[in-house]
Amino acid sequence: MSEAARVLVVDDEALVRHALRAFLSDDDRVILVGEATDGSEVVDTAKATDPDVVLMDIRMPEIGGVEATRRILEWNPRCRVLALTTFTTEWQALEVLRAGACGYLVKNSTPAQIIDAIVAAHAGDRVVSPEVQERFVRAAIEAGDDHVSDVPALSDRERQIIGLIAKGRSNAEIADELHYAESTVKADIRHINQLWDVENRLQIVLRATELGIIAL
Repeated sequence: MSEAARVLVVDDEALVRHALRAFLSDDDRVILVGEATDGSEVVDTAKATDPDVVLMDIRMPEIGGVEATRRILEWNPRCRVLALTTFTTEWQALEVLRAGACGYLVKNSTPAQIIDAIVAAHAGDRVVSPEVQERFVRAAIEAGDDHVSDVPALSDRERQIIGLIAKGRSNAEIADELHYAESTVKADIRHINQLWDVENRLQIVLRATELGIIAL
């Protein structure tokens, strides 16, 4: 088993911190190492706790999550920041992702989804809630991108994987559904990234939508 992800929770709401604390303590894949109530505390708390992943709220009273994300990554670029917020608008997601966050989850995600996202972030993956991902895709469709090129050659399995990525499935869930090893799924996703010159799952979905491979 890989080493448990050390997690720092940053949220100004005591009830949210309590809920996160309750279910994070029940999973041996994660270790809650600290909490902060505002972005101004993030760097000092991180220095004291050495987290692998920071669960970051967006709207906080003093310093918000976007600026706090910039600060934590200036201190330690290897730290993974995962936004966890009530906002589902694509511009809110883009703002924190551009600041360096590796993912964006909404607070109505299930405990299992949040923990799976933490584990994925710790492993180097990017994670975006399906409802936010859908907003990105719809925004791209409405923007009317004019530079769609010919569809590159994809295997049937790669097309199936793309369809499941668009549904928000994790690598493990895709492997289970298609009856392949997870390492095979990861290799196929790497090939898609190389073929399309993209970097993450969200870009795969956007590109697949542009090319007409999937539709929402």
